[in-house]
Amino acid sequence: MTTTTTTTTASTTSTNMSPGSLPWVSNPTALLILTYLQVISPILLLALYVITFTVRSVLMARNDDDPTTAPEQLGPGGKPLPKGKKKNGNHNDNTGESSLASAYDFSKPRKLLFEWVSVGVLATLAGNITVVIVHALVERGERWWCGQAPTIYLVGSFMVYALFLVTLIDSKPSPTFAHLVTWAVALVMEIIMLGASFGVYTQDHREPKVDDPNGGELQRDMTEWEITEVTLDLVRIILLLALVSFYTLFVFLQGYKKQAQAGSAEEQTTLLANGHGAENGTASGPASGYGGTNGKPRGPHEAPAGWEKPKENPTRSWWEYIRAYGIFVPYIWPSKDRWLQINFVLCILIVLVQRGVQVLVPYQSGVITNALAGDQGPVYMPWGAISLYILYRIFQGGNGLLGAARQVLWIPIEQYSYRELSVAAFEHVHMLSLEFHLGKKTGEVLSALGKGSSLNTFLESITFNVLPMLVDLGVAIVYFLVKFDAYYALVIGVVTFWYIYITIRMASWRADIRRQATNASREEDAVKNDSMMSYETVKYFNAEAYEFNRYRDAVKKYQVAEYGVTFSLALMNTIQNL
Repeated sequence: MTTTTTTTTASTTSTNMSPGSLPWVSNPTALLILTYLQVISPILLLALYVITFTVRSVLMARNDDDPTTAPEQLGPGGKPLPKGKKKNGNHNDNTGESSLASAYDFSKPRKLLFEWVSVGVLATLAGNITVVIVHALVERGERWWCGQAPTIYLVGSFMVYALFLVTLIDSKPSPTFAHLVTWAVALVMEIIMLGASFGVYTQDHREPKVDDPNGGELQRDMTEWEITEVTLDLVRIILLLALVSFYTLFVFLQGYKKQAQAGSAEEQTTLLANGHGAENGTASGPASGYGGTNGKPRGPHEAPAGWEKPKENPTRSWWEYIRAYGIFVPYIWPSKDRWLQINFVLCILIVLVQRGVQVLVPYQSGVITNALAGDQGPVYMPWGAISLYILYRIFQGGNGLLGAARQVLWIPIEQYSYRELSVAAFEHVHMLSLEFHLGKKTGEVLSALGKGSSLNTFLESITFNVLPMLVDLGVAIVYFLVKFDAYYALVIGVVTFWYIYITIRMASWRADIRRQATNASREEDAVKNDSMMSYETVKYFNAEAYEFNRYRDAVKKYQVAEYGVTFSLALMNTIQNL
């Protein structure tokens, strides 16, 4: 009797249960693991790469406190002046800067191997995306769709692995330990997701539909689409395993080769220190570093002058740039003026408030639209919401009330920085050697001394334009994710990624162009000022025509460089708008 009742109850329960609520996934744990990993995988990989890349950059940065660094010079008020390198016979500063990167870099064939395997990983993701699109088009009548988690995983992972490929091609050295850690973690997650996929697809499960992940056709086994998906996932795992294995093998071989070279060098070292086998001019060589038949010194080549203008952008990491700019902190931060410090804090607070206003303006616009459309009740005129919108608009942007207040508060700080930097540069020129002053171009030096506001402009642009823009982009992604849907956040994230990448690459490309324009401008000022200051000499030698042509050539050279700067800026703005 009890058995019959239980059977009847179970039968009734099964009959009353709707098809959409049946536990069609026989392994819900596998589905849960797969869903969560698909969502967090691209975010975790990107965060892990950024963290490891940052830590590695800090640890591998060159140390300026080396024996070749000139003694520290102090400027006004005991503030340090920028350090210079002693002459060590190295004509190219970038050679020493890039030697550290070359020591940890792979050979070109090995780098090509990593790049092509990474292209293969991207191709597998592109294949997965193609399978999803074709599947959705073929079964659009059944309203099939893979769902949010797979979409986030495929698009996000494609962008992350594209970033890895770009860093392999652009950066030096590459690949690095940051790539290895990211590849290893990605390999583990891909293996777990592959196992979860098998756990879901090999048992009874329903295919996903639009707005219903379990509302599609019941499948007893893996379909052709799922077999293709799993095959591509398996190929991706093999390629990631190859990347990790190749990196480990090549690093081991490099270490073994260095040990062998070190042992060989020790065996060939002479008994006398420093290789001075014949210190007093005996058969092995003369003393005092002189040799050859003409008695010429065989020491290092003469180093270029310390004030020579660099023609190319120096190869430095981001951390080395930040540490180098740290020398300007005493000139920028008003350490002895409380009022200026309060102004600085108020400027930062205003920037933070502006970030909130940037979010409130579109939100309030949506409130007004909903009220006028009647989405939340009867249609009415939202005077209160309109008043708030007008108030937010008054405070919004750099031209708003908050922006104007920030500019006014920043004026004394900017004047303080300009004053300190200009005086420091002026004092630094006076402290240079007689050799410099005998061979200097007065006009060029005066032009360089007049560039004291450039650093202020740069710092103001970074503090009040670039950093707030990055914060706004991050807030936009989070807001769309919470308020609307993951797809909106994904679109904003992809657009943000490409915007930041293109901006960085274009800015790096324009650095040398701007440097050439700056040098051409200084050369033009040098020709103009030196010619006017040497008026008597020009007249005495009847060199007016020569000076006119020399100045005309300098102006043409500057105009060519200026055209390159303007064109590159217009091109960058156009690409950013796209």
